[in-house]
Amino acid sequence: MRTILIGSLWLLAFAATASDTLRVGSHLLVAGDSATQVRELLGRPTRVTHQRARRLGRGVVVVTPASESWVYRDDGREITVTLVDGVVSDIEQHP
Repeated sequence: MRTILIGSLWLLAFAATASDTLRVGSHLLVAGDSATQVRELLGRPTRVTHQRARRLGRGVVVVTPASESWVYRDDGREITVTLVDGVVSDIEQHP
């Protein structure tokens, strides 16, 4: 039982961390901040991916807001900032 608990804690320690805040030096990036603020704090992203505004599924059109994911690499970790209509909606960190 103890081995399972320790193994689970290790998995949690190395899992991706999703939140709505990120400390950048003495500043804090939070959900609701603008794309301009992200650029000021983190600079130019390493990679940008776009998600479509509309998706078809089983004959029904599902309307979703257009979004972008900005990926940054810093000191061996990967930070993904998801923007919906130019506003931060999610921040993920991968070790």
